[in-house]
Amino acid sequence: MTEALEDGLAEDPTRYHAQMRQEVDRMVRMVDDLFELSRIHVGALQLTLQPVALGDLVSETLAGADPVARERRVRLSGHVEQGLELVADPGELSRVISNLLMNAIRHHPGRRSRLGGGTRCPRGRGGQHPRRLWRAERGGRRPRLRHRLAGQPGTQPRQWAGGHGAGLGLAIVRGIVEAHSGQIVVENEASGCRFRVLLPT
Repeated sequence: MTEALEDGLAEDPTRYHAQMRQEVDRMVRMVDDLFELSRIHVGALQLTLQPVALGDLVSETLAGADPVARERRVRLSGHVEQGLELVADPGELSRVISNLLMNAIRHHPGRRSRLGGGTRCPRGRGGQHPRRLWRAERGGRRPRLRHRLAGQPGTQPRQWAGGHGAGLGLAIVRGIVEAHSGQIVVENEASGCRFRVLLPT
């Protein structure tokens, strides 16, 4: 495209410039993702932990993703338990939510994506602390995800089950969640796929 502009062969230079800008932005995001992933893998990801209102993060993410969702005919919805807070890095947790939601929008156009948040007490021996739950659901056809992740039986470390189209975004999600001493699980359901993020209080 730059050569066509330099040679005066571009019939619509404005369109060429816009497309070049889009490609540059895409490459910048890819480089940022690679840098983030490298920090995670070498253990250099530094978290700034503070109380975070999950409802605010979800609302902001839904608002930011709405234009892309409308373009791809994806219906967004969300509900978070009133007053739900957890101790986390707000920027990194926002990235987790955004990456999961945008992944659902890009790969499942014309369907529904829902965000939800609440609390639960895990089963097990006495003394376990409640965990905060955040989840994203993708409606429609069931994707090729067959196993639970994050150390669950049937998975490989540092890999997403299925692996088809997972990309850097989901690897970053897993790294950030594990840096928070959390766990991410992928479940197939009749209505689609559910990503569940479990974070300790």
